[in-house]
Amino acid sequence: MREELIMLTAAELAVGKCHPTSFPEPRRVYAWIRFLSKAIRIQTRAIAYTRTAVKIRFLEPLFKIQRKGWVWLNSIATVPHDPTNSVDPDSEKP
Repeated sequence: MREELIMLTAAELAVGKCHPTSFPEPRRVYAWIRFLSKAIRIQTRAIAYTRTAVKIRFLEPLFKIQRKGWVWLNSIATVPHDPTNSVDPDSEKP
């Protein structure tokens, strides 16, 4: 049975009060994502942001499904630049 992914809601984002800004190019980040029974840290792409949240695009680890959603800003950490690492975290192939 597939466990439900929990992302931020429109109410939490205060959509009517703040407008998201898109990054010119997606940025590699680490993000914490939540399921009902656990939280996991994944490498992903940040595609937009507000003052308090970041929209991420990622390959759901368990089912290899492309997903997008919002997480709190403090759940994000940047990925240090490593020119020897050309692996795309959105790709299924290493």
